[in-house]
Amino acid sequence: MALTKGDFKKANKLHKKIQALYIKARECNQVDLFSELLGESDENVRLWAATFSLKVFPDTAEKALKNLSNSTSITGLSTKTTLDLWKQGNLNLL
Repeated sequence: MALTKGDFKKANKLHKKIQALYIKARECNQVDLFSELLGESDENVRLWAATFSLKVFPDTAEKALKNLSNSTSITGLSTKTTLDLWKQGNLNLL
């Protein structure tokens, strides 16, 4: 939500926290827990959940990203970029 409101400072802080959660989940071998958030109403939550689920559930995550890429919001654009990077093998998931 911070990104859609143009609050980039807050968005960057949240981004760091989300990355830290992913790293912690990876260290605990529980990255699959993000797939539980693929049905959330917030587009940004779905984008992060799908991105973090790509290695564990690639088909499900790609489907969620394809659906989300139809959004006309900034999240839709971010989703298209995420999909392109994933398909090119250039998405670094930390």
